[in-house]
Amino acid sequence: MFKTIPKSNISNKNFKVYKEWYITEADIPVVGAFNESGLFDVDTSTTSQGLYVHPLYNSIKAKYYSADGNLFTQYGLMKNPADWVFERNLGDSISIIQLPQSKYGEEIKKGSIVLTIDDSDDIFVDNYWGGITSKNPTYNWISYDAETQLLVFSDGIATYEVTCSYFDAQTGIGVFTIDNITDSQVVFFWDAQLGIITLSVELLFSNEEIISNKIGNVFYDDGLIVLTNVPAFTTYTLSYRSTQTIYETEVLITAEKGEFNISQNPSAVDVNVRNSYKFEITGETNSFPAGEVTIKEIADISQKGEFLGSIGSTTGSWDDFFEYGTTDPTGSYLSTYITTIGLYDEHLNMVAVAKLPKPIKKLPNYNLNFIIRLDT
Repeated sequence: MFKTIPKSNISNKNFKVYKEWYITEADIPVVGAFNESGLFDVDTSTTSQGLYVHPLYNSIKAKYYSADGNLFTQYGLMKNPADWVFERNLGDSISIIQLPQSKYGEEIKKGSIVLTIDDSDDIFVDNYWGGITSKNPTYNWISYDAETQLLVFSDGIATYEVTCSYFDAQTGIGVFTIDNITDSQVVFFWDAQLGIITLSVELLFSNEEIISNKIGNVFYDDGLIVLTNVPAFTTYTLSYRSTQTIYETEVLITAEKGEFNISQNPSAVDVNVRNSYKFEITGETNSFPAGEVTIKEIADISQKGEFLGSIGSTTGSWDDFFEYGTTDPTGSYLSTYITTIGLYDEHLNMVAVAKLPKPIKKLPNYNLNFIIRLDT
């Protein structure tokens, strides 16, 4: 039996799935590139992992670091294009980790990158906006006056002043006062020579957002990680999540009362054979041998009026459900069981088959709804 499915019963939706990856230099080597002086020469120019560093550096610079905040020519995600110099700070040398598309899908999931460089004790993460920063907030240290207890630092865009009333070099605990609020924080690293201070949590001002220093950028859509403000390295450990969109079609199938109540089981029908004859077939190599098959001409197929039990002399009729429905609400008498649902296109070509985990009894006076989900 066929039934037309209205368009209102068909819906399409999509959702993203993520797969976690762990990558090391053994899987994807780090490629170094730098602003090589002089003209490019195929014979003398420096290479890294088989790639010429001169054109590689200039290609990345031209595509990702030369838009100067122009939204029409900008590649990659950026929180504030007005801070282009800070957001896309390209040094004279860069380290590149290029993931193949088979390992990042449609894009790298934002906020999923955790990068550990073996030569460094720090852990780097992405900030959801295409920046690679230290897991612990790092700022540019400018000065500290022990007499006035005034700490001056910068996030690369603006300069801030914080009162640091106490600092223990052994425990790394410092007491900071920001906007008249005093709190204790752990100072992981404070190097006056390098001009860097690393804290346990981000410093928060009531009216301003302070951004941790960036050491590079990630271009999620291209699977490209570019580190610009770290020493050259070769060994690393990288974890992240790839993204893939799954498109799903959901079809609501309704079997209303009175529909699909005739069983197709051979034991439930009487087949009236009008005639039968033999037919010679030609064999096909590796498919089937030559021989003779019997062709049956069917006059009609009718449903059996009753079913004789194999144990004792119990008999049952297809009408028993209606007669004993009040005393047997579960419908233990003969009824149709649905095991498979086929979906066909407008030309009656089967496009999908849904197998039910167990047979479902189709009761004559109840509606049944089935939801079929298939990836498209």
